[in-house]
Amino acid sequence: MTEEVIVIAKWDYTAQQDQELDIKKNERLWLLDDSKTWWRVRNAANKTGYVPSNYVERKNSLKKGSLVKNLKDTLSLTSLISKRGIMF
Repeated sequence: MTEEVIVIAKWDYTAQQDQELDIKKNERLWLLDDSKTWWRVRNAANKTGYVPSNYVERKNSLKKGSLVKNLKDTLSLTSLISKRGIMF
């Protein structure tokens, strides 16, 4: 992985083995490896370990299609506003 990816813990998880990491609900973690079912992450204390992938979610997990649609909708709205001279 080349870009820094943040994941958010959906639930608390208590490590069962040494290579796992305790996480708390809503904790922000850096994703280091998502190639398997258990993802390797790093927490704010710089500790690394594995967590079940279904316990975390990518912070900005927008699909490409919905991102493009949101951008088009925003640009259309901006164009409409500028044509009508609407001020906020």
